[in-house]
Amino acid sequence: EPLLDIGTPAKRKRIAGRVNRWTDGCAEKGYDAIEPDNYDSYTRSRRLLTPADATAFMRLLTRHAHARHLAVGQKNTPELAGHRGSAGLDFAVAEECGQYDECGTYARAYDDRVLDIEYTDSGLRKALAGWGSRLSIVRRDLDVSTPGEPGYVRRTG
Repeated sequence: EPLLDIGTPAKRKRIAGRVNRWTDGCAEKGYDAIEPDNYDSYTRSRRLLTPADATAFMRLLTRHAHARHLAVGQKNTPELAGHRGSAGLDFAVAEECGQYDECGTYARAYDDRVLDIEYTDSGLRKALAGWGSRLSIVRRDLDVSTPGEPGYVRRTG
């Protein structure tokens, strides 16, 4: 994944302008929500970006999405779940929170408004055992194939 430099307010504003055009397209197509990926980019930046940069950038995206009546989901990055309010996020999409014992972090931050995607049967079992009555949990194939394609997997509890 490419790393975008969101390290200054001016850079964040310029990049958000492009992303927000995509968000506008989602709103025009009737989507209910978006999930801007790469909230965790700062973790790969060799300390060039900070969690504060990521949260400030996300806030630009959520303000625009909310103005278009779209909910906004946090993807992964459990270490920033506590910044939900300042980032303006509404729900979480967690990959393998059961597998990595992170579901509780998301559940607390988002009042159980969490979609967990597990990619292994063991992760699915673990997520369902701990969180099946509270979170939306699905087992998918890593390639997120469509029905009829080789390797397609979609199971719930």
